[in-house]
Formats: sequence, C-alpha cells, structure tokens
Amino acid sequence: MSDSQYYKQASEIYQDLREDAEQDADNIEVWDKRIDNTGCYVENMALQLCHAETNDWRQCLNEMKLFKDCWESHGNRERIGTVDKNQTDIKN
Repeated sequence: MSDSQYYKQASEIYQDLREDAEQDADNIEVWDKRIDNTGCYVENMALQLCHAETNDWRQCLNEMKLFKDCWESHGNRERIGTVDKNQTDIKN
C-alpha cells in the first residue's frame, strides 16, 4: 500500500496486536481498541512513528496523507461530528 518505512513498521505492530487480541482480547489496551475501530490503526501508528523519529510533522506528509485518506474512506469524519455534538450537549 505504501513505501513508507513507518507504514511497514506499523503494519508489523498491528499484526502483533491482532495476534495478541486473538489470544487474549481482554488485555488489549482501550486506546488500541478505539483506534482499531476507526479502521485506520496502521495509518495512525505510521504517523506516530514518523513524528516520534523525526520530531517534525513536515517530514511526515506522506503518512499524514495516508491517515487522512483512510480516515475519510472509513466515514470517520461523520463519527467526529457525532462525538463533538454529544460533548456540546453534555456541557450545556
């Protein structure tokens, strides 16, 4: 899918996570479950890995695009609108 070194690393991390989930789903972190539910775990992890290594978002434009494209293709934009609306309702 991508020639990004970070994407390749993230794919390996995701594979390990999936194997762990098959063995013991209760021990998977809540954060990992939430990110996995977006359908963009690998893209999110690739972006995090890139930024952690480079400490410069400008060097992670490829990873940002992969994440953005994934996010939109999985309908997560609408998901955020719902979350924001619910949080606004709670504050009022």
